[in-house]
Amino acid sequence: MKSIDVLLDRQYDAETYHCVHFVIEAAEYLFAQNYSDSFVGLTGNLHESLRTSRHTATHNRKVSVPINGSIVLMTNARGRSHVGLFYQGCVLHLTELGVHFLPVISVRKFYKRIRYYEPTAYHHQSAGCE
Repeated sequence: MKSIDVLLDRQYDAETYHCVHFVIEAAEYLFAQNYSDSFVGLTGNLHESLRTSRHTATHNRKVSVPINGSIVLMTNARGRSHVGLFYQGCVLHLTELGVHFLPVISVRKFYKRIRYYEPTAYHHQSAGCE
């Protein structure tokens, strides 16, 4: 498994580099897979109508058990959508506070709803959180 260390310095910017950009970059680095097709229309300014939930649900297959490379769609208590990448039993994602790599049980403390999707480029096996 590749180390996520090279991704830890990424900085959130709602206009130019947000959670969707991060997932696409992380998938390219970790799996040599292009996830752009899973997020068509969602790589622009985050304030301009981010509809991650609806788009992900209609363009990617929902799965009940995530494996490495699954898209993790999260919804907070205010109904706002956020996206991450399942890797080594944890969720890798970018917020305004920086990059996070947390076990799902910890992510559940911040998001009321978590769903997993198989991206169009999905071909990997699951592993444990290290």
